[in-house]
Amino acid sequence: MKICSKPKILCVYDPSFGSVNYPYAFACAPLAIKKVTDDVQYLDIKEITVELFQAAIEKNNPDIVFCFLQNLVDQKKMSSILDIYHPKPIINWSLEDPNGVVTGGQSYTMLDASENFDAWFCNDSKMVPFWKTRARFMPPGFDDDVFYDKNIDRIYDVSYIGNIGPKATAEMYWPYFEEMSKYRQKALMCTERPLGIPLLPGPIEKILRSRRNKDFFQGLNIWRNVWRNPRNEDEKSFFINQSKIHVGLNRVRGRWESSLLSLIPEYPLDKHNMFYQLKGRLFHAVGTGALALNEYCPELEDMFDINSEIAVFEYGDVEGFREKLQWYSNNDGARQKVALAGRLRGLKQHTWHQRINQIIDYIRNEL
Repeated sequence: MKICSKPKILCVYDPSFGSVNYPYAFACAPLAIKKVTDDVQYLDIKEITVELFQAAIEKNNPDIVFCFLQNLVDQKKMSSILDIYHPKPIINWSLEDPNGVVTGGQSYTMLDASENFDAWFCNDSKMVPFWKTRARFMPPGFDDDVFYDKNIDRIYDVSYIGNIGPKATAEMYWPYFEEMSKYRQKALMCTERPLGIPLLPGPIEKILRSRRNKDFFQGLNIWRNVWRNPRNEDEKSFFINQSKIHVGLNRVRGRWESSLLSLIPEYPLDKHNMFYQLKGRLFHAVGTGALALNEYCPELEDMFDINSEIAVFEYGDVEGFREKLQWYSNNDGARQKVALAGRLRGLKQHTWHQRINQIIDYIRNEL
């Protein structure tokens, strides 16, 4: 497709999604388009109709319609509009697979929604063959205006930011949380509940994780580790900037697994017979200049030089995870060398605006 170096773009997205559903993940991604082109217009998927979409196309005459739609309801709505009016190349970048492909037992899935788009960019490389249009793996990135090295003291040996999740997920992650918790006040754990105490029965866990009770519980000076929750992206970046090592976990588990395998029997589970999803915290780590210690997945081989730009550990190898934590926390020179190389690679290839460029390059060369 012939498009200029700075194409005109019409972006369709949900402005509230990044502030409500994933305040630390996707909020800045659509706005990163402004770093790529001088001519971008935005439409709110909640307000869009066929008539409004047609009027925006006729008024702005964009080269590309760039959708950043994450949930099935919004994807289905846009797909229905495209059934009626589809004058321009239109793509969607979805970061909700594999776990969001099948929703609530509905017969209509993200696969069905993808059929009316000209290209679909997804967060799971193993899903690429199954979308009903051209598809390409495109993981998240980081906002380099927020996640950068602030040149402050790294007072924590290790940090982790993310939910422990329901029982099935918590049990899967718990051995790694236990290893991190051994660093006590040198471990900064930004989770929905403190570490240093075992998993408790559901009703008690609910009280402990309640947002209403969070300030009270966090104010108690009894926890083994530093326990804080970032209020926004800036504070999240500040926390990681204080850390020598930032940990990333990839495996995902939930009630959707059997439904997805029924829909796609050929879906290739990994060697652990599990699903995984490349998370944004890997890119936040490299952006801030912390050492990214991430659970291994094959996609990382194409994105970073393992052991030179990031460090990895194998799922299930808790002893290997422990050894990596100990070695890098005690060897500042080696850790800093890897972290700096990772940051430089991140700035070159893995910011949100670089992701937009990569998508546009695909459109230019493949559509």
